[in-house]
Amino acid sequence: MAHYEKSRKKGHGCCGSIFSFILVLLVAFLLLLFCTDTLSGIKMKVMEHFYPRDYSEYVSQYSEEYSVDETLIYAVIRTESGFHADAQSGVGAMGLMQIMPETYDYMLMLEGDDSDHDDSELLNPQINIKYGTYYLSILLEHYGGKEQLAIAAYNGGIANVDSWLTDSRYSQDGITLSEIPYNETAQYVERVESAKEMYESLYYEKN
Repeated sequence: MAHYEKSRKKGHGCCGSIFSFILVLLVAFLLLLFCTDTLSGIKMKVMEHFYPRDYSEYVSQYSEEYSVDETLIYAVIRTESGFHADAQSGVGAMGLMQIMPETYDYMLMLEGDDSDHDDSELLNPQINIKYGTYYLSILLEHYGGKEQLAIAAYNGGIANVDSWLTDSRYSQDGITLSEIPYNETAQYVERVESAKEMYESLYYEKN
């Protein structure tokens, strides 16, 4: 008899635990329903962490000066360096927007600046964003505002993109690319365009 009573008590305890667990799940579900805005806010903060807008004062300044979309500048910075101002590649590209020293020299020449400059200036965030944005504006103008071509040229070079446009394997009309033959450049364009779309979604479509 004692054993039966003991067993019955154990069974009651088990049922109580199951009931408590179900109750906790129910409360959690109700909280989830009432805290949708909070969860959306948390999700937004997480996304903003992965798509930051560091150096926004420089991005805004040179976006306006050179008429280049802010979202494109942020997307290029994120793709090129992950917002690391001291980034340097194995081929010599430097800084936030990974500018080659010879490209920097070329843009200085276009500005009529023939003074001595050191390549290390490209590690300065303001200088790097200024000339990275300036270069994007040159590419956008060269390709009639076609963003895909400008992004491809930023990575693969103007000469290559111009060559692809004259090749019927890659362009049917000579002004757009149906295919990018360099896998690295094709992936680069995809990554930049994807990041740009995220920046537009997170920061600009809601304004």
